[in-house]
Amino acid sequence: MEPIEIFFMFFLNALPIIFLAIPIPFIYKRLIGKLYLRVFLGIVIFFLVYWVLPITFQTNIDPKELQLHPQEQENIFMALFFIFTHMISLIGYFFQYPFATLTFIFLVGPLLSFLILWRKLRKEPGNMRDKLADLTFEFKKSPSDMIKEGLIKSDWSEEKQLIKLLIVLLPISLYLLSVIIKLLGLENIDLTTGTTTMGWFVEILFVYIATLLLGIHLVYSSKISFKGVYIGEKLREDTFRSLFQVGTPISLLSILLFLADPNTNHVFILYFFAYFMMGAIIFILFLKIFQPIAILIFIKLIDLWKRTKTKKKKIDWTNWYIPLIIGVGGCLIFIIIYHFLINPLQVGIIISQEYFDELILKGDISYGNIIFLEDMLRLDLCNITNTFILIFSVILFAYLFARSMQFIKKIAITSFIFLGIVILLSIMILLVGLYPPINFAPEEYEYWITGAPAYFSLFDKDIYTIRTVLFKVNLGEFPLLVIIAIPFTYTRYVFNLLIWGLILYYLNKIFIIKNVPKEGDIIERISFSRISEFPKYEAYVTDLYRYLVVKTPESEVKAEKIEEREEVKELLEKIKDNKFLKEIRPIEKEEMRRFYFTLKYLFYDGKISFWIPEFTYTSGKVELQGLYVIYSDGRDLFSYNFSGVDYADPGLIAGMFTAITAFIKETTKSSELLKTIDHGDIKILIEYGKYIFSALFIKGKQSLENRGILKEFVEWFEEKHKPHLLDWSGALHPFRDSKDKVEEIFKEEEE
Repeated sequence: MEPIEIFFMFFLNALPIIFLAIPIPFIYKRLIGKLYLRVFLGIVIFFLVYWVLPITFQTNIDPKELQLHPQEQENIFMALFFIFTHMISLIGYFFQYPFATLTFIFLVGPLLSFLILWRKLRKEPGNMRDKLADLTFEFKKSPSDMIKEGLIKSDWSEEKQLIKLLIVLLPISLYLLSVIIKLLGLENIDLTTGTTTMGWFVEILFVYIATLLLGIHLVYSSKISFKGVYIGEKLREDTFRSLFQVGTPISLLSILLFLADPNTNHVFILYFFAYFMMGAIIFILFLKIFQPIAILIFIKLIDLWKRTKTKKKKIDWTNWYIPLIIGVGGCLIFIIIYHFLINPLQVGIIISQEYFDELILKGDISYGNIIFLEDMLRLDLCNITNTFILIFSVILFAYLFARSMQFIKKIAITSFIFLGIVILLSIMILLVGLYPPINFAPEEYEYWITGAPAYFSLFDKDIYTIRTVLFKVNLGEFPLLVIIAIPFTYTRYVFNLLIWGLILYYLNKIFIIKNVPKEGDIIERISFSRISEFPKYEAYVTDLYRYLVVKTPESEVKAEKIEEREEVKELLEKIKDNKFLKEIRPIEKEEMRRFYFTLKYLFYDGKISFWIPEFTYTSGKVELQGLYVIYSDGRDLFSYNFSGVDYADPGLIAGMFTAITAFIKETTKSSELLKTIDHGDIKILIEYGKYIFSALFIKGKQSLENRGILKEFVEWFEEKHKPHLLDWSGALHPFRDSKDKVEEIFKEEEE
């Protein structure tokens, strides 16, 4: 081939990737750009591994010519349409990761985190009820805010830690897989022309490993605290250190054993390595997007556990029929849209079932007869519609699940009724021969789709490209693999609906925390979320959900002013500090009814909002005393006094911490940093950043309840004053404006 032909060939095949990369320079600094960049990187790695890599192992197979019909000769638009359709087909398969694979990881991961926490608490002395009372957690921000914050900060530290672990575990996983191969007698497996069951199983094995790591990681990232100490901080550190220390030599040994074994299938090893790393990269690219909902699920499980151990609450079945009706309606909508719109479109693309079977046959890499470019184009279009069906069904039923949650407000009850009826109807629809909303017998378990080299002639020049090929996956030959894969294969489509439904319901939920004084120095901290509908009268009378009534900020109220009754003015004045409904609701029946309609008027006029508890826990009352920010070399930067009592000069305190830290490191030979100093009724919390560390003096039993707030302040301080901290000259005036931020961040803790 001449250089110009080679350039033209590469340009045509790279055109879709170039097209996808065009928006990045214009939007990468914005939130949508941060998200788009992650998706783009995922598509590129998916393209290289899932489509291009197999070609390098198909050198013994001649590229298949994709012939053109006479009327298509020298039709460059036909060629471009094929290349772009092939790329869209690839993108469709890529999006099956967030819609069909990662959802399993981020739903089962919180369940594993819960088991890890349960095992940890069992080892602690005392009865479980008292231990649960010392278990605290917080969820202040909406998932959307957490996602935005994670994307905008561009902090990849968590992702780097997880990718390192996955790399360490890769050879161990490969060795485990090789044992399975030998047990099944697949040492001479040929992934290009033979069975592809192992290729199918490799992806499932990665899912299991990633789920385990996420379970450990969530205990840390959720900031669960037991007796004021973060459980996950040391647990994750110790676990990851053990995996690094033990896993690294075992991994090296595994590699040596592979190289020394004459029966090692090096092609399969490379396949496994590539597919494993592809899954790992896509997993970490979507970590910031799915992690907030995984944390929310984890905390919900803990809260449910705490409530079942403390008091039994009557389950509200008032609206049980609503998710039932919505579920049945959703199945009818899906059947109508699929069988009267999507399926006719598919039939229009592939003509008939007979032609579809022929198309599948032509997609086989060993097919030796004439293949037209049109055939492969139709195969890609068919793959695109199949992906669309999957995404459409997930979005439809996730939305309906979220709507059901608005009426029930309980995840367990909604899941039991809504998912129960959808699963039951899906099985019934499948039995009568129709395509169900949840397909428990998906086609991808019969064929493994990848790429193969091909070419077509344009202007008398051969243009080499990639075509879609199908490999038969014979699951019946390897029942052991099928059994191992059952937890994933038969649950992921149900989990898709559940986790995407929770994402849609909680994504933009706003959370606030109210501290309620209890007996002694104990306070109850309740996280509330705002509801969008006004409570029914029965729920209002019984205070079913322990409603909190909140006055809407003036900025959110309608601009026009209406002269209100004196009663309304008094009510708005009364709830300016966020009142429980039972505190302001009249006792007499008639007054109670009249008050209900007054609240309803204010609600729909946008002057008040209703909130319900999401989680609750108790802790000791904490009194903030003083805050000190110290440069890494020991010089004081900033201080703030909460109590009005000065303990000492900030410079002396900075020197004291530096001396104590150095002394402890020298005497204990420990690499861990000093985090807490306990001096009777006064505790000192220390949190470290990259350039500074900060000490918070507090008074109270639960001494580490404020650590999360302190860490938030340290992160803000370093981000705000980074230009000055990089090479600090000693000037203090740049940090004086931090006072307002201290009052903003720590205000809630003083209530």
